[in-house]
Amino acid sequence: MKANAGLITGSSVQMSNLTKEYGNFLAVNDFSLLIKPGEFLSLLGPSGSGKTTALMMIAGFETATSGSIRIGEQDVTSVPPFARGIGMVFQSYALFPHMSVYENIAYPLKLRRVSKTEVDERVRRAMDMVKLPAASFADRLPQQLSGGQRQRVALVRALVYEPHVLLMDEPMGALDKNLRDELKLELLNLQERLRLTIIYVTHDQGEALMLSDRAAVMREGRIEQVAHPEMLYRYPETEFVAKFLGEANLIVVTQISESEFTLPGGHTLQSCPAIDVSPSGQRLLLLRPEEIEICSEREAMFRGRIQSSVYLGSSVRLAVETSIGVLIVSAKPDASRHFKRNEIVDLRFATNGAVLIPKT
Repeated sequence: MKANAGLITGSSVQMSNLTKEYGNFLAVNDFSLLIKPGEFLSLLGPSGSGKTTALMMIAGFETATSGSIRIGEQDVTSVPPFARGIGMVFQSYALFPHMSVYENIAYPLKLRRVSKTEVDERVRRAMDMVKLPAASFADRLPQQLSGGQRQRVALVRALVYEPHVLLMDEPMGALDKNLRDELKLELLNLQERLRLTIIYVTHDQGEALMLSDRAAVMREGRIEQVAHPEMLYRYPETEFVAKFLGEANLIVVTQISESEFTLPGGHTLQSCPAIDVSPSGQRLLLLRPEEIEICSEREAMFRGRIQSSVYLGSSVRLAVETSIGVLIVSAKPDASRHFKRNEIVDLRFATNGAVLIPKT
């Protein structure tokens, strides 16, 4: 398999005005997106948002009602799946149970009439790449493998014939957290080495934030916003994106100019220039839980009463009732400080660069 560091081997993928209808149900609605060669893009959204349907149309397993799909310079809208130069990894692994690990990985090469010597070389190299040495695993059947090992086999089977684009449909959904974390790191390493174009479907925000160069958040068949994961998290353009990507405190405020707004208590603060909303009227102030600090009374912007406290290991999740509503606060655990229900705490947040989004 190719491993040319720095050399992009993937192809661009462009969807233009893509639509998919099932009777009266519009699963994908006017979907347009350009994915650059070598880019890792996640399609992120809740169940029923259209992300898997969009992926299946790229793969050729679903036929678009209208619109077009290009992979590289080729229009593949009507091209069958086997001629699109893609690899596919499913959540359910989709391994042949009667074939050994070696035979499963070799299968797409044999379909393409690759010589026996080259098949053997590619399969063994692919198995080494995902830490499944042929000497130990080649003759095993899928049912003799753990879930993580089966997913590795499914991954290299999709990569072994060197596709231009790799499609992944929630490939880690059936794995436990430790295995998911391990495979995510391996996938990042493979992406860095092979520089493939990867389109990755997930409903897991953490996966998308960790893996993607960009993520497209989908809702009801449309793209709500597409951007680098950090931009999506810090500067969502809609209420839906703000709520979907992590926990969000959304406070109704009044914008009084292009750069100023007032809190419910009357404090005037500066808004973030990165979000373009027309001045005056009600907006939503976005405060992530980690952006709210517990402070001294002298530094406080407002006070609150702890409704609940949940220990999460690396943080303590507090629900605090304040004059501007119940706020979710992420506090650092401290052996000398235990947060108790009904305890009064003082809170503040950074006032410069506060993010406002339209109220829907």
